[in-house]
Amino acid sequence: MAEQHTFWSVVTSRVFFVLALLALVGIGVGVGKSMLRRWEVEHEIGALQTDIHALQGKNEELSRLINYFQTPEFKEREDRLRLGLQKPGEQVVVIPGLGQGSTTTADTPGSSEPNWRQWLRYFFGS
Repeated sequence: MAEQHTFWSVVTSRVFFVLALLALVGIGVGVGKSMLRRWEVEHEIGALQTDIHALQGKNEELSRLINYFQTPEFKEREDRLRLGLQKPGEQVVVIPGLGQGSTTTADTPGSSEPNWRQWLRYFFGS
């Protein structure tokens, strides 16, 4: 009976209360930190998954471009444009001034005319 009395006197003492309170606060801080860290990790995982989806989209686009660049149609087009090649029996016709377009000095970069005046000339032709 005396042993039971000392147990309850220890449990109900202020020292035990303060120690129990400190232990609970320590456990609460530890749980709070782990929950915050878990939230940060989940947030980072979400951001990385978004990046993965974006990179997969770019990868698919690049794969399609690679496949297009390997087609005979693309190779033929590039040979004609860059190397000036032609098929047997074809004749190339060059029309002077067609490839240069009709640009004025106000449309070219580096013009001394203000931008607003160039827009007015573009829309109203003055």
